[in-house]
Formats: sequence, C-alpha cells, structure tokens
Amino acid sequence: MSADSDPESGTTRGRITRHATVSVAELRRRLGERMAVVVDMTLPPLTVVASHSIETEPITGSVVIESIERGVTVYGSVRFQWAGECRRCLDEVTGTVTSEIDEIFQVGAPPDSDLVELTEDKVDLLPLVRDAVLAGLPLAPLCRNDCEGPDPERYPTLVADDDEQDEGESTELPIDPRWAGLDVWRSEDS
Repeated sequence: MSADSDPESGTTRGRITRHATVSVAELRRRLGERMAVVVDMTLPPLTVVASHSIETEPITGSVVIESIERGVTVYGSVRFQWAGECRRCLDEVTGTVTSEIDEIFQVGAPPDSDLVELTEDKVDLLPLVRDAVLAGLPLAPLCRNDCEGPDPERYPTLVADDDEQDEGESTELPIDPRWAGLDVWRSEDS
C-alpha cells in the first residue's frame, strides 16, 4: 500500500492494489485519527446461487479507517460488476452493485462478539471486501422487472392430450435445452 498525508485534514490516504493489509500502528497513536484507503483489486469469482462476480473486472471503492479506543473502525463501500441468469427466463443478466463495509477491529475482542480481533496493528481488508461482494450479489436476479419468463416463440409450451392423440404421433414435447440436465432424473424414475 502506498500512502501520503494531508496535513490540513489530518487524514492519511492510501491505495490498496495487490496486498490488502494496512498497518494502523501510526494511526492508533492518536484517538480519532483517520486514514482514507482507495480499494482497487480483483478477486477470483465469488458465487451466490444464480449470480457471480466477474473476475476480470476490478472491485473499486474506498474505506476510511479511524482510530478508536482499543482499536479501529473500517467503513466505506466497494463497487463491483456481476453476471448471472435471470430467474424467470434464464437469459444472461449483468449489473453493478455498491456494497457497504462497516467493521470494528479491537484489541482483545471477545470471541463470541461481532468485533474482529486486531493483531499486530494490522487490518486485513481482503476478507471485508470479499464479504461485501458476497453480501451484495443478487440471490435471484431478473433481466428486467416485467420479465414474463421464457420466450414462447423460442420455447413453446405444448400440452399433450392423450385422448385426442393420433396413432403414430409422438408424445414427446420439445424440451428447453437449458433444462436438458434434468433428463437424468426423469430416466431414473422410469
């Protein structure tokens, strides 16, 4: 991390690129001292149900690290791009999400609390960014709010009526190829 000071605001600025560990030893010497850190990193794809982060796109944002009694607070936000499948029509859908970070690092944090143990006066931002991305990924994305599901022209819905079926006519309905993986279970049931 590279850092420089702004003497007027009492704020130190830094940029996180490859290494996400920030030393807060100097910061903790004065209560209320702040450090602004710009986040610009890439992570392996993170997945939640039907969406995933895009590995080739950077995760950007900024956090402020502020010294408090017995530790530091870390707050800010990160912005990232994601991709997934629409929950109704299964078409590809993409988007951008801004996710908040708000964490307290404390020396001697109780093990059963929401506080993170501050060791060696270093804050690792990588787990915070990773958790923010995972929490921001949509669980059931939609391509648009009024999506009505599969395109009936591409995937027609046909109902076979056994009583009116002509001799020699196939009873098989066309199957949406995206659901073809379910044929394994159908063949096991018969």
